[in-house]
Amino acid sequence: MRFSEDQWVGNQWASIDIEPVDAELFLPILKFLADTYDFPIPTIDWDVDGYSADFEILGSQAIIKVDSWTFSIAFQKTSVRDQLLAVFRSSHFT
Repeated sequence: MRFSEDQWVGNQWASIDIEPVDAELFLPILKFLADTYDFPIPTIDWDVDGYSADFEILGSQAIIKVDSWTFSIAFQKTSVRDQLLAVFRSSHFT
């Protein structure tokens, strides 16, 4: 998997783009974050294009989303994005 730094256009939150865009990886990544940072798996919302979930991590609001075109996690705080980008790049997901 590849993780790259980005920013969401709509809310301007700092984000991590994930490749490949694969809905089957949504839950394993969300579970990894929940287990690592000790928060409950949030409610997962489904729509015709994919899945999303809102959660809080390291004092930042966050959203994970996968659809037909993109797979990313956005963070209200850039410092949290940067910290988690380093974690992902050194994890078993790479």
